[in-house]
Amino acid sequence: MLTSGGIALLFLLNLPSVKLCPILCQCTRLNNLGLKVDCSSKHLKEVPVLPEDTVELYLQNNKLTTVASGMFDKLQKLRKIELSSNPWKCDCHITYLKHWLEDHQLNANPMVLCSTPVLHSGKQILKLTGNEYAACTNHEPIQCKSFLYRDIWLAGALFLVLVLLLCTIYIAKHLNFWAFMTGSYYPSESLKVD
Repeated sequence: MLTSGGIALLFLLNLPSVKLCPILCQCTRLNNLGLKVDCSSKHLKEVPVLPEDTVELYLQNNKLTTVASGMFDKLQKLRKIELSSNPWKCDCHITYLKHWLEDHQLNANPMVLCSTPVLHSGKQILKLTGNEYAACTNHEPIQCKSFLYRDIWLAGALFLVLVLLLCTIYIAKHLNFWAFMTGSYYPSESLKVD
């Protein structure tokens, strides 16, 4: 006979896997399609870890400035997303979100607008070009001088290798000529066959 613990274990094994709803968000099952995850107006500063079976996602009216790379990659069932009314910072960190929105033709609000920098304020993220959002203030600029110095060093090393190769060829050629002139180039007379 099964005890109550055994019955409870069998019951839990037969349940579909439970997906955890992010803290502060409300999750609602949409029939057998997946979850509607509503995280709107929660003062979120970053996107929480979301259940993989999210079908609809509402993140509007928060304090989101960017989305971490790969954050939405596991959401294969996602069909609708709402991201408006967030202070999006349109620098190089917005690249993932822009490309993700372009790649996933979802039912998404096209009015996902940049807040900063001032130059892009009010501009749609989807309409940014690579030149506009490429610069980040907290990244080191490319050091052209370091590339120049490296190239000069490599050119100098190549020149040195070529000079050494030419010297080796020159010495080998002159040793060969010297051996021929002194007679040591040919085998000695005692080894010649008549």
